[in-house]
Amino acid sequence: MEKRQLRIDVLGTSFVIQSDESPENLARLSSYVKAKIEEVKSRYSFADPLTVALLAALNIADEMFKSRDGRDTAGPAEEITTVAERLISRIDDQLLEHTPYDEDPHTP
Repeated sequence: MEKRQLRIDVLGTSFVIQSDESPENLARLSSYVKAKIEEVKSRYSFADPLTVALLAALNIADEMFKSRDGRDTAGPAEEITTVAERLISRIDDQLLEHTPYDEDPHTP
């Protein structure tokens, strides 16, 4: 089967993926991921791109696992909000603790 390429622009990053899938399916998948990212961005406009991407990925994974288990994927919005807020808080805490190696944390 012939490899197809699709250029994807997400969160200010552009890249090309290759797949055996049809162009229509690749476009559908890309569109779905972009929509999930936009959902997260609309709720957490203050979040950085990495946080947005991770939360979107977690939401998609949650949908997939619930679908596999035969559970409803449209859970209570409050639960999703609570989990997302906890994840953002944990990510923010980790980012605050991280200092790049080439920076002196005591230098303004």
